Amino acid sequence: MSDDKIAQHLNMRPLEEAEEEKQEILDELNPDKLPNLPANAFSTNDEVTNLPVEKQAGELVPADELAQENLKDIELAKANIENIIGLGDSAVKEMVEIAKQSESPRAFEVVSTLMKTLLDANKDYVEMSTKKRYAKEEQAPSTQVTNNNLIVSTADLLKMIKDSGEDG
Repeated sequence: MSDDKIAQHLNMRPLEEAEEEKQEILDELNPDKLPNLPANAFSTNDEVTNLPVEKQAGELVPADELAQENLKDIELAKANIENIIGLGDSAVKEMVEIAKQSESPRAFEVVSTLMKTLLDANKDYVEMSTKKRYAKEEQAPSTQVTNNNLIVSTADLLKMIKDSGEDG
């Protein structure tokens, strides 16, 4: 019996279709298409994030450009996690059906592990949203500046102290 007939009998897609889809996904996630990350793109050190960073060719990159790259990287990671969650949801549905039909404890264990993995992916997705929001806030210029400067000579200061002492 050929693989196509077996797959058809089990109400599954032929192996060739699944392999083609897998290859398409791998092509989309090809590391050659991903941007090169600078060494400190995710740095939490405030002093470093405001300084220009040296690129591979020895040229300096402004901090604003790094912030833009950081946002793009976060968006890419978020999109990848979203795709994985979508694929995982459909995989869980199929695995639950297989586990019900086989009534195998191992099959239910696999479903449980996949569900845990998807739960972790959902947490990562929310974390990426939070990181994106903080990255946008860091990129936005601060509008509130408070300068409290008191420039007084020692004579004026002594006069003010004496005046306050006479009042009280």
